[in-house]
Amino acid sequence: MTPRRAVALAVELATIVLSIIAALSLGRVFIDNTMLNDLIALALTSHAIAIVTRRAGFSMLPSALVSILGFLVMMNILLFPETAGSIIPTQDSLTLLRIDLRDAWTLFEEEPTPVEAARGFVVAGGAALWLIAFLADWAALRLRSSLEAIAPATSIFVFTSVLGAETDQVRHGAIYAAAVAAVLLAMRAARRVREEVWIASGTGNGVRTTLRVGTVATALALGIGVVAGPAFPNAGEGVLDPTEWDDGPQTRQVVSPLVEIGASLVNQSNFEMFSVRVDDPQAGQHYWRLMALTDFDGTTWKRKSNFAEARGRVGSNIPDSTPRTTIRQTITTLSLANIYMPAAYEVSTVIDSSGIDLEYEQATGALVVTRESAEAAGRGFTYVIESAVPNYTPESLPANATAGLDAEFVTAHTSLPPVCDSDDEVTRCWPDWVTGEAERITASAATDYERVRLLQSFFVDSNSFAYDLNVASGHSINTIEDFLNVRRGYCEQFASTFAAMARSIGIPTRIAVGFTWGEFDAERGEYVVRGEHAHAWPELYFSGVGWIVMDPTPGRGPSHNADITGLAPAQLNFNDDPNNADGFEPSGATSIPDATSLDGLNGSLDEFDLSTPTTPPAAIIGDKTSGGINVGRILIGVFTVTLALAITIGIVPIIRFIRRRRRISRVAADPVGRGELAWDDACVALALLGVAPVPQETPIEFAHRSDRFRFALGPVWDLASAMTVLRYTNTNDLVSLALQAQDAARQIEIVCHHHAGRRRVAMAAINPRNLRWN
Repeated sequence: MTPRRAVALAVELATIVLSIIAALSLGRVFIDNTMLNDLIALALTSHAIAIVTRRAGFSMLPSALVSILGFLVMMNILLFPETAGSIIPTQDSLTLLRIDLRDAWTLFEEEPTPVEAARGFVVAGGAALWLIAFLADWAALRLRSSLEAIAPATSIFVFTSVLGAETDQVRHGAIYAAAVAAVLLAMRAARRVREEVWIASGTGNGVRTTLRVGTVATALALGIGVVAGPAFPNAGEGVLDPTEWDDGPQTRQVVSPLVEIGASLVNQSNFEMFSVRVDDPQAGQHYWRLMALTDFDGTTWKRKSNFAEARGRVGSNIPDSTPRTTIRQTITTLSLANIYMPAAYEVSTVIDSSGIDLEYEQATGALVVTRESAEAAGRGFTYVIESAVPNYTPESLPANATAGLDAEFVTAHTSLPPVCDSDDEVTRCWPDWVTGEAERITASAATDYERVRLLQSFFVDSNSFAYDLNVASGHSINTIEDFLNVRRGYCEQFASTFAAMARSIGIPTRIAVGFTWGEFDAERGEYVVRGEHAHAWPELYFSGVGWIVMDPTPGRGPSHNADITGLAPAQLNFNDDPNNADGFEPSGATSIPDATSLDGLNGSLDEFDLSTPTTPPAAIIGDKTSGGINVGRILIGVFTVTLALAITIGIVPIIRFIRRRRRISRVAADPVGRGELAWDDACVALALLGVAPVPQETPIEFAHRSDRFRFALGPVWDLASAMTVLRYTNTNDLVSLALQAQDAARQIEIVCHHHAGRRRVAMAAINPRNLRWN
């Protein structure tokens, strides 16, 4: 293997290692590393395509187009297996991509890192790694610029250092520094090979010396940084804190499903998320619950959960005295992108999970897949569980919800951010006027149950609030205030505002997130649940009874325990008009319409028709509107793609222009420099016709060779003569020689552009190889 080939291979390997290190650094942003295999696979594939297209002689633009196509194919295969019926991404793939990216952006805005590896994050991270791999190869082996070769990966490393987990910082920094040093050394060796190409016997020695010295220097620097660095005062602060290590139960930090599903609620996705088979379809209309969120910090509802292994019987959080109905469910997941598994509340037994390990949190009734099984579960699986669904009646609820409850439990489930004066520096302050509004709404109630019913009536009244997807997502204090003023929103705002207001009047409340029951498919004999059925609702705790469900979202109502809510069972496109008014009025003895005789609501359980699945109106997947195509979004998408393509194509001419202007300014008073600039301009033009000087060739030797071209190339001899004098002799006539060189170069450019044609000239303008002449 020649020295040139060997160092080129070394540069390729070094840039590949740097991209892998960048992929590994992304793991610091996520709670677990289940996505690293996919990220590394994308980076390696990008490098492979860049190497193949470069060695095949493709110019920059065709190589970029091939790389983009490769990314779409690999992304479809690795990250969207449920739509990968064909190698090329389908419309369904692109729709899921848009939804996942929107979810990821919502998480990025509202959730602190590290976060769960949601698919949208993996797509974004994979796209970034694909791009930096392609750019690193381009900069290192086409542009031959060290700074540009390491800059893309450095941007990823800096991003993860700022936002990622503050653990093992020295180790991560050392590994990254070693990878950067490897790239720089390899590129330095490549430069030495090019510079020494004319020395037949000295090339290898110079390269080996460069590598030896560079390796030793790098090892010394890394050794000092890793070994001696932590010894400096405060150097180890925030890197590793052994006092935080705990051998007790492990807390698992996961993404708030309210944040994650919020974007899906707006997108109204028609993709099937999962299906549920129950023994009795008519009795199987339940809210399929994912988890409950118990902590509100003024910005986000969240929970840090403690999970235990889920096999066979699991613990219960409902008092033993509460009557229950056992529901057996066979659930098959398809497009769930989180760790939470849907189930009717409350899970009692895990019968079978198809080899996927599950965990359960008794306090919130959340069933999840383990970290180790998350990747396998993401491809879809079937599990069988039983739920003991509590049966409540209004008469079974105590007048005081918190009577006899543990004070710590009550505090934890009624806590809100502090009420602050306008002059306080606290940014997350609970507005006391919202508490005043809750007290006003519930002033006529005699019991806590009447309070929550009045609060629910306040929201479901169509004269006061409207269900509207065209609002900003979120559930912070600012969002609550805006929602109470605008009075438009969807379940995220209705549930979070209800929960916060119920807490403000002392009733323990949490937010449950999941799905309504979906559409019954008679042929399949199971409920089919899609993204559009995603839902959030409040749960309130009553002493001696447990958690009861309320639903303040207009057009929604649970089927089970309907007499508690006073609402007819309803979900999207099914019976969702009658529930726009609760009509509840408190009296000494609360009168609640019987769930089996809600004549005015057309919601009797006996009237449900399960033989024919409910069919939603025609809708564009992922759009907020139905019945037609959103032309505005299509135009925005076309504009975005066009702009991105224009930026990609225009980056090389922009770099050339900036470099050329800087060089012109630098050589303005230097005749020799102006001559060299003219020589480079002529070389770029001659390259259009496949004629260009080689590094070991003098100007006169090149002029002799150009004479053999099939037609005259212009005054090449005049240019060569002027450059020979400018470079190798001392004369007082440097200015006139520089002018001669510039004039000859302009004439050569005219001749070459004429013979090359406009298309070739345009392609050369965006070819990064020509940057070496500037």
